[in-house]
Amino acid sequence: MAQLPRAAVAFTGGKDSVLALHLISAFRHHHPSTEHLAPVVLVSFRPLDSADDFKAHPHRWTQLLAQSLGLPLVTKHISAPFEQSYRAAIRQLHEDHQVTRLVTGDILDIGEGFMDRAVQHTSVELVRPLWNLPRAQVLDLLAAIGIEYMVTLTHLEKVPGEVSERLLGRRVSKEYLLEVFDWYDRTHEGSDLRNKVDWAGEYGEMHSMVVDCPMFRCRVVHSGTDSAVHETPYGSYGYLVPGEIHMVPKDAAASEQPHP
Repeated sequence: MAQLPRAAVAFTGGKDSVLALHLISAFRHHHPSTEHLAPVVLVSFRPLDSADDFKAHPHRWTQLLAQSLGLPLVTKHISAPFEQSYRAAIRQLHEDHQVTRLVTGDILDIGEGFMDRAVQHTSVELVRPLWNLPRAQVLDLLAAIGIEYMVTLTHLEKVPGEVSERLLGRRVSKEYLLEVFDWYDRTHEGSDLRNKVDWAGEYGEMHSMVVDCPMFRCRVVHSGTDSAVHETPYGSYGYLVPGEIHMVPKDAAASEQPHP
């Protein structure tokens, strides 16, 4: 049997990166057109100037998810000029881990071909299992595979505060998300969140972290329930303050966070 291509997985611990990992490995039957790969390393691309201030994806959480998966996690700090910085990091992944594929959870070309350019001249090909999938299908795949995730950050210019309060720190599903959108639309004349907000948050409306999935050895839970607002030059963001983040056995009680 031919050896599978070795892959690095761009990994935040959010729902899309975890779903992409499942679809290129043990759960290809859910999306059989996806290339079958051997994931050998996870890579976290993090901004150099705010390495410990990644509100959507706390690094401790990402580290524990990697540990639960049993895969090595490599952190690559990225700085301007960003395209060259990414390219250098990808070349290093190829040299250190002999990977020939970089798997991402991208659904749309938000960056105007940025990642396509970043892998040029690196000996690494870009693989995007979720590329152009309808959002309902993405959320259905998460449910079918059994990937549990919660919203950890919302863009308050795109997601109203009342909706953000009902999402932050909650383990969500397609049904719960649409229930919240429909509730807001009913109570605010002229609103149309169901059609204005990307259900998967692909335009930055919301970000997530995974709590459990079939490939994890343990669940990753947190103790905090508070949220805060982060002001940036790009807008205001509501984010979960997770408190202590730790792993628990699969048969232990679930997180105390409310569940829809």
